[in-house]
Amino acid sequence: MSFFRKAYSVVGVLLLVEYLAQIYFIAGAIMTIENADDNAKSVYSAFKHADVFAGLHSINGLLVISATTLVLIGLSFAARHSWTNTGLTALLFVLLLLQSVLAHIPISVLGALHGVNALVMIGLAGNLTARNWAFRNQRLESGPATTN
Repeated sequence: MSFFRKAYSVVGVLLLVEYLAQIYFIAGAIMTIENADDNAKSVYSAFKHADVFAGLHSINGLLVISATTLVLIGLSFAARHSWTNTGLTALLFVLLLLQSVLAHIPISVLGALHGVNALVMIGLAGNLTARNWAFRNQRLESGPATTN
């Protein structure tokens, strides 16, 4: 198995961990606001604390995930994956660009698609990582050994 195929697998897992961090950050922001007491001072304080989580969500999405996705696309080329696989890996970046657009749409019904698109991205990244996993036991893949 080539180095680039293994690197693709490792970076695929890293991308999934970054997606998990995204969910954690936005949930942290929401729960901070949700747990505020019903008074102006508490609500103000909750929004102030939620800003930290929302900021991490933005930075992780704009910088970390986009860089990791671009590296994954490069590794797909370097590993000589099929054009279908490389195209689906590139689709992750297109979906990430769509995420940025959806995050800034002022119409709630359309902006809510940000969460749906996130689930599509997680599913696609998980599928690509699992399908191209380079650390499988080669002996198991070729079937049981026969003795004569």
